[in-house]
Amino acid sequence: MKSQISYKTLLEESVNLEEVSNIANKILSYLPESAIVILNGDLAAGKTTLVSNIVNSLQLGSATSPTFSLQQVYSDRVFHYDFYRLEYAEIASLGLIDELEKDGLHFVEWAPDELVGLLNNAGFNLFRIDIEKENSSRKYILRALNA
Repeated sequence: MKSQISYKTLLEESVNLEEVSNIANKILSYLPESAIVILNGDLAAGKTTLVSNIVNSLQLGSATSPTFSLQQVYSDRVFHYDFYRLEYAEIASLGLIDELEKDGLHFVEWAPDELVGLLNNAGFNLFRIDIEKENSSRKYILRALNA
């Protein structure tokens, strides 16, 4: 039986593109050391930009988009995935679900609903960040799932 996913909003803030590092630090203050963060937003909304700022805040270098590699790993503490156009079966067959079990922060772009449901049912520490374009700024909404 599927459990219902509920969300608790932890942070909602609009910032201009020069202030993304500030929102990255605020988001980090809400996240535990190990969690899976689902990133939602249109193409070019700034999902990779946010992850890059988080990686930079943690002094782990700079992040690049995992669009073609599917996964980028930063110092075995931060993992960044891009599942654009991948279905759940493909993600599972590539062994990427096993990667999500590692300790650390996992940022997942374009996560299929079936994957989110599986992670939720398995009891993972799940968060969601919605990024909405607003002219020259972005609205970031951080939610804890099943909080």
